[in-house]
Formats: sequence, C-alpha cells, structure tokens
Amino acid sequence: MKQFLLIAFLSAFVVAAAQDKNSFATYWDNGLKVVSADKDFKIKLGGRIQYDVMFISQDDSLDKYFDAKDGAEFRRIRLYSSGTIYKNITFKFQVDFAGNKVLLKDGFIQLDKIPVAGKLRVGLFKEPYGLEMLTSSNFITMMERPLTNQFDFDRSFGFMIFNQHFQKRLSWFAGYFYPDNNLAKFVGSQYNLTFRLAGLPVYETESGYRVLHLGIGYSYQFYNNKQFSFRTRPEAHLAPKYLSLKIDELNRLNEVKGEFALVLDEFSLESEYTLAVLNPSSASPYSKDSYLPDAFFVTFSWFVTGEHKNYNPSKTAFDRLKPKKNFGKGGAGAIELAIRYSSINLNDADLTGGQMSNWTAGLNWYLNPATKFAFNYIYSDVGGLGKSNIFQMRFQITF
Repeated sequence: MKQFLLIAFLSAFVVAAAQDKNSFATYWDNGLKVVSADKDFKIKLGGRIQYDVMFISQDDSLDKYFDAKDGAEFRRIRLYSSGTIYKNITFKFQVDFAGNKVLLKDGFIQLDKIPVAGKLRVGLFKEPYGLEMLTSSNFITMMERPLTNQFDFDRSFGFMIFNQHFQKRLSWFAGYFYPDNNLAKFVGSQYNLTFRLAGLPVYETESGYRVLHLGIGYSYQFYNNKQFSFRTRPEAHLAPKYLSLKIDELNRLNEVKGEFALVLDEFSLESEYTLAVLNPSSASPYSKDSYLPDAFFVTFSWFVTGEHKNYNPSKTAFDRLKPKKNFGKGGAGAIELAIRYSSINLNDADLTGGQMSNWTAGLNWYLNPATKFAFNYIYSDVGGLGKSNIFQMRFQITF
C-alpha cells in the first residue's frame, strides 16, 4: 500500500499546487494533467481497471491432462504518474494491484534531446521488442496478446538509447537489460541485448487514414547455463498452461522478430513472426547444439462504425481510440470486429515443448475514449492433446 499512498499524496499535492499558482493549468485529458505555463513541467496521473470473466470447455482428451474451470479476476488494476520536468527529463512510475499483490510495473527516468543518441532511458520498462508487446494492454485488439507473446518481454531492468528520424518515419532502439522477474531487483550474470528498427513507409492522415508499419527486432539473451522454461496458455489468462518446456542448462538464446501492420481507414491487418534459436549448454543431454522454436499470428479488424486504429508514430505502436460519437452523447460509441489466428511450435527434434494454435474472434465496444467492453471467443487446438473452447469478457476503464 505504500506505493498507493505515495501516488495519492502526489495527486493531492499536484492539484493543490496547481490551484495555488496561476502559472499551472489543471485539466482532464483521459487522465488528470497539470502543465506549467511555459510547458517545462508536465505531470499526468492515471490508471486502469480491467475486470475479466471467462468460461471454458475442454474435450475429454484434454480433460485427462488439465483441470480447467470458469473464473473471474481483476486482470490489471494500476495507478501511475508520469511527466516531464525542466523540459528535457521524463519519468514514469506505475504499480499494479491485481491479484492482491503490489508490483512495480514501470519505474524509469529518461534524458531527452541527447546529441546523436537522441534519448536515454534507465530503470524498469519494456524492452524494445514487438509491435504487439509495445502496444499497451489498454489498446490491443484482443483481450490477450497472441501466442508470439511467449517469446516477448515484459518489463526488465536496464538502459536504452533510441531516436527517430525523417519526421518519425524511421525509429531505432538499442538496450542492455537484466531480467526483473517481478522482484524489483536482480543479482546474477544473465543479461539481454535487444534491438529494434521500425519504419513508416506510409503515414497519411489528411485524406483518409493510411498507415504501413514495418519492423524488425533482435535479442541476444545470455543465460550462463541457468535453468530456462516456457509455460504457455491459450489467449485467455485464466486458462491452463497447456504447453511446457524446460531446459536445465541453457547457454544462450537468440531471437529475431518481424513486424507488419497495415491500416486502411476502418480496416487493419497486423502480423508478427518470431524465430528463436536455443543453445543448451555443452553438458546438456540434448542431441543438438541448437533448436528452433517459432510462433506467428495474423489479426484482421474492421470498425463497423467507421473509426480507424490510432497509430502513434512517437510510440511506434497503437494508441488510444476515440469514437466518432461517444455512447450517451448522441451516439453508440465505436464497434470493432476482429479475427486472429496464432500458432506456436516448441518442438524440434528431441526438444518437445508441444504445439498449439488458436483462432480468436473478438467484438470490441468503445463507449468513449476511456471505456471499453471486449468479448472474445477462442478455439484452442493443443497438438496431440485435445481442444478447448473459451469465451471471455472484459470490462475496462483507462485514464
């Protein structure tokens, strides 16, 4: 609760300061914002609530291996503070209270406007890897990220330099990271070197909305012969983890990811492919020096009400959607229909982590820029074990 009290105190302090001094303006823009008259100081206070409900049905063959039950949970309950001080120093502090635990999700300081390098970020934050992962969970198309997410990163400790060129048409990122493992500390010899290059060959917003995003990522992960494991569930957080892969001693892991996104007004197409190269230690009982698990997904969406996905060139990711007419304000909000196919293969020779493919159909109702109701149906085929049908709903407020 200490983090919560800190944010509550900061909120009260900022609002009081803004009221006492005419040099600050306080206003609501999908979150509470306080801005100085000279724009040198900017503070935003926000958060999210995501409440999920899931119903699951497995066939008899899958029931032999996994116990699946319906359920509900607060998927995420977060509060954060972010902003800019003295014009060129950026920060973010975010905590999550889901699961009756307090976890630090972001905590970084960023120095802007560095010659040549552009920007330097240090602390705990997402590694620069994958369009779907770098898009906030507030704004992803389906309730959960696709099966390629198994190879992606959440937050890690580290530092990153990054920059943008040609009016943000070309962006690059390079970072050195330590695994966090939700412990808010790291001691050991493991590290990641992660790189990303993202381009915008097409970005037109004047006459229609057209975006073409292309990206490539690479990560070198040094495990120093430590234990390594994957446990993969279908695209539902309350579902069982159907796939399991464990290597007692892994020397290193290399990953390459390709990103593609196309937005043509109310239609969008998004896809990623990830190839991993696992290198067990020389003392490992595995027969090969390297193994090649991989995963991919393709998502198609259509806004029935005529809106479009909102691509943010500064974030090189998708951002908040604004309905043409909010629900209750003369309109019905925005309606999005989507379908996704994703697949993961953790088998290669005597490496037997399993295979799984998912078909996910989604209906999203954006009542306003801050409120979204999502409905997903997932058909999961677990290779050699069985199949499951999952229906889930999310009720979300983000600010």
